[in-house]
Amino acid sequence: MKADSCNGTQTETSMYAEPTMRRVAVLHKILRNSFITQQHAAVSRQHIKYYSSKYHVTIGDVTKEVKPARNPQFVPLNYLKKELSQESLHHLRWMLQKDLLGQDIFLIGRPGPLRRQLAMQYLEMTGRELEYLALSRDTTEADLKQRREIQNGTAEYFDQCAVRAAIEGRILILEGIEKAERNVLPILNNLLENREMNLEDGRFLIPASRYDKLLKEYSPEELDRWDLVRVSEDFRVIALGIPVPRYLGNPLDPPLRSRFQARDISGHAFKVSDTFYIILIKKLLWNK
Repeated sequence: MKADSCNGTQTETSMYAEPTMRRVAVLHKILRNSFITQQHAAVSRQHIKYYSSKYHVTIGDVTKEVKPARNPQFVPLNYLKKELSQESLHHLRWMLQKDLLGQDIFLIGRPGPLRRQLAMQYLEMTGRELEYLALSRDTTEADLKQRREIQNGTAEYFDQCAVRAAIEGRILILEGIEKAERNVLPILNNLLENREMNLEDGRFLIPASRYDKLLKEYSPEELDRWDLVRVSEDFRVIALGIPVPRYLGNPLDPPLRSRFQARDISGHAFKVSDTFYIILIKKLLWNK
């Protein structure tokens, strides 16, 4: 009887063990294949290098001419590391391409400092001046365009970050773009698409190409009398946001979203080690 009971116990154990081991084997095969695919993708990805001088910046096969900043105090410092990862270099190379094409950038990714660090690294690398605005639910139209203040008993308008960046040829960084109310960001639609904007003090921003054409026919004094202001050809916008609705926030309006060239900025790739498989198999067996 004891032998029969022992045989029965061994049979039941083997009955439960075999399906468990099969599941573990299948899971191990899936994870191993995904890890090998990830390794092949990393190997096949182009290895690029970064070169910088006083007049040029080169990342891989993309080169951009660097202009000396008129206001060096607006250029970010201490963000650029001596050795950058290949992942960061690929992101920076893509940003360099879009900057050369005159396109605005939207860096989207999980919550964290990575997107802002990449933007600051790019500005420091290219010597570009910064205008920064952290968006929130309380951000209004005046925070983007002009704010009215009392100076010596007289109401005056003062340019805010978007207007200053457009006129001075700086890069405007908008962080937390998903936090802004839906009626605020469309103010930038015309500035992003046509480089035009009506200001509260009566001035009108127009693109550099149109201003230069008018300058051939009219004098600068006449253009100033008409309150026309030239938008610099170096003006760019870098928006930082997180994916919505995966995270809480307001999704971008389709017209505004189409103004940006977006790139997914994910964290560093997760590397699977043999220790991970051992721990996973042990947990599966212990649960049984």
